[in-house]
Amino acid sequence: VPTSTLRDPEADDQRVIKPEWLVVIGVCTHLGCVPIANAGDWGGYYCPCHGSHYDASGRIRKGP
Repeated sequence: VPTSTLRDPEADDQRVIKPEWLVVIGVCTHLGCVPIANAGDWGGYYCPCHGSHYDASGRIRKGP
């Protein structure tokens, strides 16, 4: 999924007030499972329940 097609396409430095902090909620948007950090494509998270991939900002990039 190209970043430009995401609901929040801005880069992290455009989305935050204090870039040294990143807060994400570790719940899969599909089924509510807990994604595994640093395990998905795009340097982010991987949900083992159905194979969803999230980027480091927590945006869904691949999967249900």
